[in-house]
Amino acid sequence: MNFDDTIVASATPYGYGGLAVVRLSGGNSKYIAQQICRRNKSFIDRRATVASLYGSDSEPYDNAVVTYFKNPNSYTGEDVVEFSCHGSPAIVEKTIKLAINLGARSAEPGEYTRRAFTNGRIDLVQAESVAAIIHGRGEKTAQLNHRVLSGELSKKLNDIKKTILETLSYVEFELDISEDELLPDTIQRVKHNINSAYTGMSALAESFNEGRLLNSGASVVICGPPNAGKSTLFNALLNENKAIVSPTPGTTRDLLEAEVLYDGISVVLSDTAGMRKPKETIESEGVRRAEEKLKHADFILNVFDLEQPVPISTFSQNGNSIPVLNKCDLYDINQIKKVKSEMSGCICISAKEGNGLNDIKDSIKKGLHISGNISDNVFLITQRQYDIVNSCLRFLKSALQLIVAGSVSFELLSVEIRGALDAVDRILGKTTSEEILNNIFSNFCVGK
Repeated sequence: MNFDDTIVASATPYGYGGLAVVRLSGGNSKYIAQQICRRNKSFIDRRATVASLYGSDSEPYDNAVVTYFKNPNSYTGEDVVEFSCHGSPAIVEKTIKLAINLGARSAEPGEYTRRAFTNGRIDLVQAESVAAIIHGRGEKTAQLNHRVLSGELSKKLNDIKKTILETLSYVEFELDISEDELLPDTIQRVKHNINSAYTGMSALAESFNEGRLLNSGASVVICGPPNAGKSTLFNALLNENKAIVSPTPGTTRDLLEAEVLYDGISVVLSDTAGMRKPKETIESEGVRRAEEKLKHADFILNVFDLEQPVPISTFSQNGNSIPVLNKCDLYDINQIKKVKSEMSGCICISAKEGNGLNDIKDSIKKGLHISGNISDNVFLITQRQYDIVNSCLRFLKSALQLIVAGSVSFELLSVEIRGALDAVDRILGKTTSEEILNNIFSNFCVGK
């Protein structure tokens, strides 16, 4: 990827709207903008300028607000110009074509953020948060990723890196001046620092599940025997008639999925085929898909009624589930009390009448273990970050084991600590391979 040229792309989605933004980045950005605007006067840094846009026939085709951001204080760290024009695809395409004719080229996916990373404006953790913000599904997701983009997660990682680097300096100092084992006071300092770094990294590793749920959405699966009212509950939780409801058992043959927001958290609900011994091929495939979905669910609603009094708990393979007694409008209070006394945590509802739905929603939010207030916490947000944090933890654990074992070797301890340090650098993008960077930024949209 060549960063010496000037790139252009629409920074807003394709389509019709009140406004669209066309973005230039690179050394010739200001020159190209001046040519399109037929403007002799120079644009002033960060001052919005109303200007006409001219085609190759020297005829104006739109009026736009043009804003120039001088390097290095721009998003990419290069000269950047943004045209806020009317939101017609024809105007956007014409502006991009003119810029290309004047020496720019079309930007590749994620190239603006890639340039920001390359030019030191953001680190790799912050770059990943940009993509997460764009694809975020809920209010809490946006809040979390804004804080990551602001550098809060990077600060935690850099604090841990500082501790590891200090530890390495102790070990290598002793390595340079001593041919014997580590001195007792050095051992204590190294052990304390490694424990501190391990604790910090462990907390980040534990945060990943919550960060994953906030960013990717939580998978909540409704399962149970046929005719227990699963599809009725599915529709009630969505507040729409998405699933076909019928008194005939086995109506649902395939997975039905829909997204809903609960308190700013994205939840993907899945309605599944009734769990029983399949009677024919299509139903068998539906049950197979349901079983597969249950293996990866974040939370499970085991729905049953008094005709099938035992929840299908054997399918709740991750343990994060609750029994849900449906059709409670048909039972007397003594029947309901008996079930609740026998089944811990059982929720009694009538999906048809809409009774108990708030209890279901509260149980989902509680079962997902997502904090009510995330403003005090920062989470890992990608699988890449989580995997490297675990790698760092393995190096730190090995270093601790060497110290506890006694007669520790300078060389071996140094290798483990350097491994932990390298892992932190890979999270932040200090030593990340070109192949990994290409993979990360290729998943961005064009224009960002």
